[in-house]
Amino acid sequence: MVETKSPAIRARRKGLIFMQRTRAKLVLGLVALSLALAGCGGSQPEAATPTPTKTPTAVATDTPEPTATPTFTPAPPTATPAATPTATPAGTPTPAPTATPVAFGQPAKDDVNARKGPGTSYGKVGQIYTEDSLGILGRIADSSWVKVCCVGGQEAWVAREFLEVSGNLAAVPVVEAPPLDAANRADNVPTSAGGATAGRVAIGNVEPAVDTPPPGKYLGLCALRVRRPPREVPPSRPPIGGNINPLTGQATDPGLLNRRIVAVRYGNEPAIDAYYGLADAELVFEELLDSMNTTRLTAFFLAGDAPQLGPLRSYRSTTIQLAQMYDAAMVSSGAVGPNQVFAYAAGLDDLDWRCDDPAFFLNPKADAKDYQNRVVSSIPRVRAYLESRGFDRPATVRSFAFDETAPAGRAGRSVVVPYINRGYYEVEWRYDPATGRYQRLQGTSRRPFVDANNGEAVSAANVVVMTVKHDLTDLVEDSVGSLSVRTYLTGQEGPAVI
Repeated sequence: MVETKSPAIRARRKGLIFMQRTRAKLVLGLVALSLALAGCGGSQPEAATPTPTKTPTAVATDTPEPTATPTFTPAPPTATPAATPTATPAGTPTPAPTATPVAFGQPAKDDVNARKGPGTSYGKVGQIYTEDSLGILGRIADSSWVKVCCVGGQEAWVAREFLEVSGNLAAVPVVEAPPLDAANRADNVPTSAGGATAGRVAIGNVEPAVDTPPPGKYLGLCALRVRRPPREVPPSRPPIGGNINPLTGQATDPGLLNRRIVAVRYGNEPAIDAYYGLADAELVFEELLDSMNTTRLTAFFLAGDAPQLGPLRSYRSTTIQLAQMYDAAMVSSGAVGPNQVFAYAAGLDDLDWRCDDPAFFLNPKADAKDYQNRVVSSIPRVRAYLESRGFDRPATVRSFAFDETAPAGRAGRSVVVPYINRGYYEVEWRYDPATGRYQRLQGTSRRPFVDANNGEAVSAANVVVMTVKHDLTDLVEDSVGSLSVRTYLTGQEGPAVI
């Protein structure tokens, strides 16, 4: 694990890179982004135009003070470290409790609201999950509400009925409830790294595309019934030649490079019961989104084939930027209207389950109401659909630059990515000397992230944590009012941990 200033990060062959957003004390308003690369990385692919999303930043264990590196979207991976020192999270500070807790609470279910005071009239601070273990610092007289540490980096109140309590609750002091004023009635608004309330970037009012270009091939915006010509590939990005996979640096069948890169949008939430296909991806990004409370994954496939992919969920603006960079066909279960327009404006071939259903099938293990697990696909099915529509052209991404020598720095054996919404969404990448790879562990219980296609834990040969700027926007992404976040994957610099 190293931290570097180098404007281009070099990587050794054979690896999965995860670039994860985490939180750090940077004045830029940081964001932790996850990138998983099943090979290695080097020079930057062509940059995309910035679009919306938000995040925190994480730092590694034995780490020196972070120094600036480019935050272009796919940061190239680096060699698997030979040594096995440790990494410690040094990101967003969480307030230390005023006293050592004598009781602890474990949520009995996921998505329990934590509030600014003891009652539903108080605003929400965030949500807690069964993975969380929270110290109980105070309670009201009848113990129906308890004060815990910490949710989103701060103390909060949770209804006792939703917690399994261990320890001596009777010994926890009774504390006074905060005033039920306007500030405490309002839900939390994410703050910038400097502590000030983040301003919302206005992107929500997007006019649907209504241009009438000449007939041309284009996937996407089916609900708006709009067509546009395919995006022209820049001359600086000729089709890949030879037999080296541009995403991994590994030799492969040249015929596998004569096809389109596919970007697959995965969900990531407690309701999902199995993940399919991540082990076959060459590159995976983990993105912070939705008021900085959750993450999702975007996986890239070129030579890799997966017999099942998913569960597939809706994309966000960061996904659009990534798909642009790789000239990838984007596979998802849709998006809100403005993001569909952004994808359209970016010239992306957007395979949406609602519009292009031959490329998808429904998960037989999911019931009709289980929308988080419902939509799946496979790489052979996606490619057959692309070919039938005339979209499966050769990959045109600019290759990473590869190097067998790791950049100078300290070796490390783990890195923790402390996203703002801790608990379920906390991620650790831990080095395994036996395999020479990093395993992805999630939640406070550090459960392995398993690919249900083969039953094996997801691992990476290279892990990159990039600190990038995020802005909260006015675009509402879902039915509960979560706000889109604009992530600046290009044009900014910040720390990176490899």
